Amino acid sequence: MKTKENQKKADGKWDISFAPITRYSILFCGLVMLVVLLGGAVLSVSRMRANAEVSLAASRAQVTQRVEGTVSLLESLASLPEFYDPGLPPIDKVKKLDQMSPYFGYMMLCYVDSDIIVYSDGAEPASLASRDYMQRLFSTGQLQVTDSFAAGADGATLNYTVAVPLLDERGGITGCLFCAIYFDEVVDILQKSAGDGGSEATLIGTQGQVMSSTEGLPYGDSITDVLKSSVLFGVTADQLEERLLAAQPGAFWSLRSGSLYYTTYQRVENTGWDILCSVNFWSCYEEILPALVLVMGLTLFLCVGLLWLVRRYLSVQMKVVDLLVHSIEELENRIYRDERPETADFQEVLRLTSDGLTDSLTGTVTRSVFLNQADALLKKAEPSLTKALCFVDMDNLKHLNDSRGHAGGDIALKSIGYILREYEKKYDGVVGRYGGDEFVLLLTGLDDEAELRGVLDELVLRLQTNVQSGGQSIPVQCSIGVSIFRPGMTLSQLIADADEALYYVKQNGKGYYHIQRK
Repeated sequence: MKTKENQKKADGKWDISFAPITRYSILFCGLVMLVVLLGGAVLSVSRMRANAEVSLAASRAQVTQRVEGTVSLLESLASLPEFYDPGLPPIDKVKKLDQMSPYFGYMMLCYVDSDIIVYSDGAEPASLASRDYMQRLFSTGQLQVTDSFAAGADGATLNYTVAVPLLDERGGITGCLFCAIYFDEVVDILQKSAGDGGSEATLIGTQGQVMSSTEGLPYGDSITDVLKSSVLFGVTADQLEERLLAAQPGAFWSLRSGSLYYTTYQRVENTGWDILCSVNFWSCYEEILPALVLVMGLTLFLCVGLLWLVRRYLSVQMKVVDLLVHSIEELENRIYRDERPETADFQEVLRLTSDGLTDSLTGTVTRSVFLNQADALLKKAEPSLTKALCFVDMDNLKHLNDSRGHAGGDIALKSIGYILREYEKKYDGVVGRYGGDEFVLLLTGLDDEAELRGVLDELVLRLQTNVQSGGQSIPVQCSIGVSIFRPGMTLSQLIADADEALYYVKQNGKGYYHIQRK
């Protein structure tokens, strides 16, 4: 009788089936290859982090170097006495700058006087009073680095602008110097720094909009809107937007179009920009795939070689078995003669378009967005911190519109929006335009009421100022009603209390603040 595993040949020799050994060898080889592929996946995930961080460091360093170099150049030029000489015609000041502009690789290098008039050689002087960054520079005396915007003779060429003030001995602003960095220059920086390791780099503006991307993301689209079509791990699109606004560096994983991505981001120094560097899992996996194929090929070769050696070894051993069996048969013949038995047997393993989200004039969020974001902030704020809502109302908008035109009123509103947005970033809050001349500002990162009063004292002073426009000084004054969050309060109650406090200020002289208590 024959079994499946062992059988005796017709010539009387014993043979063994290699099918089980072959099956187990194939199974072992397959498991080893699976382990190699999984190890490659783990290595790819590790490389994703490293490649993204290297790409971010390189692109951020080069963009920062370009901006800081520009700032240093402008500050050096701003220290030259000829730019403060009222007897020197503006055109003479411009000629020196025009000679330097191509040498340093700028689109333009310009001089602006105290009336915010820009001068160019061979062109008529033009007013830049309508530009937000000029208003901020002349109102704050701080250098400005703008997002990309269309400029130039064709009105369509994109560039970035860096501007520094010209300050006299008393600290008064007598004008400014500014230069425009070619948009394509920043694109080249991102492409070169993100070219290795399968990385993709995206430059984000102060409003969270895409300014440049090696991924081909549409210019001007909100990065949070782009990411809402992805599955994010450990963070939401709204939380990411808050972190970008707060200039907090970080990283996150996401699934896009069926592929795993690792993205790291950080603020560019001296700007309101953020750089996001993303690495696709498959791009890293493809880099190490040739090495994995080589390892799997060697594994297969070793498995086949090992199987051959085992089979050869067993063949030799079977000869010994045959010899023993033959000896036993002879012994049986002698003992049992013809009674000898005839046979013997041997024994398985990943919002929003920004359209309609922000107020186009002031840069703050709209009323509906404010309500949503403020409610979310209140829910997640630290219970130990003081949270307050400020209802800010511009006292003299109608007078400004009547005396200076709506353009004057718009400039004042822009200035207010810019100031309030500073505080939302500093104190973990959100600011929105509630009505025509009304703003609401929620602050959730205050240590106590004493710090709140210090902030309000400072805010009142900053909101009582003069904004320069076309050689004219536009006075701005605001009143502020404040309510302090108490456990159990709703956002609507908080707004109602602040509105009541604002009414109190309006009835008692304006231009100050009042904290509502109940």
